[in-house]
Amino acid sequence: MNSTQFWRLARRSAIVALALLAIVICVEPSWADDFKELANSANKDGWRRGIGMEICPIKLSILLIVYLAWVATSSWCNNDAERLGDPDRAKWNMTNLFVFLPVSFGALFIPTFWAALPVIILAWLIPIFIYVHARNREMHDADKVMTPGHLAFWFRTKVLRQKVKPKKMSYESGSLIQLEAYGDGLSPRDVLARTVTARNHNGSFGYNFYRELLYHALHARASDVRILFGAQETKFQYQIDGVYQPVEDAFRKPWTREEADDVAQVVKMLIGGNPQDRRGRCSGSMMIRYDRNKKGKPLTCEAKVETAGTPTGEVVQVTFLFKTAKFNTLQELGVAVERQDQMRSIINAESGLVVLATAPHQGLKTLTTVIFNTADRFTRDFSGVEDEQKPYEVIENIAITKYDSAKGQTPMDVLPDVFFREPKVLLIRDMVNTDAWKLCCEEVKNDRLIITTFRGNDTISAIIGILKFGADPTLLADALTSVITQRLVRRLCNTCKEEVMAPPQIVKELELDPSNPKIFRQRVHEPVEPGQKDYYVPCEDCRDIGYFGRIAVFDVLEINDEMRQVIAMPDVPLEKKEIGLRNIARKMGHKGYWVDGKRLVKFGVTSIEEIQRSLK
Repeated sequence: MNSTQFWRLARRSAIVALALLAIVICVEPSWADDFKELANSANKDGWRRGIGMEICPIKLSILLIVYLAWVATSSWCNNDAERLGDPDRAKWNMTNLFVFLPVSFGALFIPTFWAALPVIILAWLIPIFIYVHARNREMHDADKVMTPGHLAFWFRTKVLRQKVKPKKMSYESGSLIQLEAYGDGLSPRDVLARTVTARNHNGSFGYNFYRELLYHALHARASDVRILFGAQETKFQYQIDGVYQPVEDAFRKPWTREEADDVAQVVKMLIGGNPQDRRGRCSGSMMIRYDRNKKGKPLTCEAKVETAGTPTGEVVQVTFLFKTAKFNTLQELGVAVERQDQMRSIINAESGLVVLATAPHQGLKTLTTVIFNTADRFTRDFSGVEDEQKPYEVIENIAITKYDSAKGQTPMDVLPDVFFREPKVLLIRDMVNTDAWKLCCEEVKNDRLIITTFRGNDTISAIIGILKFGADPTLLADALTSVITQRLVRRLCNTCKEEVMAPPQIVKELELDPSNPKIFRQRVHEPVEPGQKDYYVPCEDCRDIGYFGRIAVFDVLEINDEMRQVIAMPDVPLEKKEIGLRNIARKMGHKGYWVDGKRLVKFGVTSIEEIQRSLK
């Protein structure tokens, strides 16, 4: 029985005792008439009269009321200490228990009841007041209990039943966003301490500026915020759809040096860094509660925060870890029909090594999930291996075996057991050592399909990256069958994009109709002559960026024998291997991302400038 259950049992037992006393009094009408006589007949100073042990109901009722009050306050003490993550919670429970019960029992032997009662009451109240004093010492005024303000508020709301709207604290005013400390292994007490310290630092000025900046960034669809603290001014940048945009209108006026220093210190307090250290590196996490629609149902978003000193000041990077939109099929991901058939044939092959790769922050997790949602997972035995420290989305009908990198483990610690179970298809996320590559390449010979993830800008660079990582060229050449890579490009804003005539070179490359060579581009704000009125109206949907959201383009490469010979060549520099592979791919008619990019430009989904920017 834990402490919470104990106090619940004690409270219920007191209620049952009072109920039994009330029933006895109600069932025996003579008690009502003889109540006063019974009380007077009892020993006026003690508990009983003579050998019969006759009990005075008035005194018994007073004792039960004190006992019930002790149970209630002790239960509150236990719950409050548990909520705050107090490591001394067990000590407070034992203090309440072993002070009240022995003292109360001893007080029963005092001949005079009215002398014993104060002793019992003191045994009840003293431990509670000691706990409250120790608790309030670490709390700010708004979080203290049993103060005059707190008791007045409790009396008006609980006793008088008045609807009292609590006064907003300074950190609650302004933007509809709240911040709190967060991190794996962080106790509730540490979370509260960091959060309260940051909220109340210097009157909450820096905290409120920080909140306002993050609210503005979320409203602008930013995925990252970069704060550049300089000697003279503070600048802001938002990453929107994968591209950093300078921010001019986040605040009505620039931050002063004192305001910027306050914000920098608040950031460090929330992530557990040293507020006075402006040069060293620091990283951590925080939780954001964001009520964008003002409906009282805030969204919760984790944010990763990193700080580092620069030659001119300090930089703070905030990355919002959104739960991204869920895609289930290749069509929802934006894959063309002909690509879908090609990917299905690759993922449903009988054997081989398939590599899924993207550049950082280009949707590798989403690509992997969609690929496996497309695979036939019901007629074949699928297994997966992943790091316990980097959990991924659960995919139906794939049995996951985990290793713990925090304990120094690698995929090799679990792969032999996994292969012993003879799966037909194996998904290995984040291949982190050469032994795992070697084992997987050898297991392909046992008619297994092995799919793994890697990092690479395109299919050829992913292959070269694997070789540079240390994989055996001969084994990789024999096992590798396909590489699928993904890149994200920005969508044109449907509200403000404008139609233009494509130049002859673009008409030829895109194979457009020469009689109607029109494509779309980002709207351009043409300058006006001095003295003329500017009728340009910024787009509210995309915040005049010209792009809204992103879509994927794909590069799918199936390995042939000629490529295998280049991959397996011994003592050949990787640069020459890369050139050789690209030449072979070009002879095959392989055009990489350009196939999908051309299609998106032709249909007005994106612009030729965006394709050139993202694929260069």
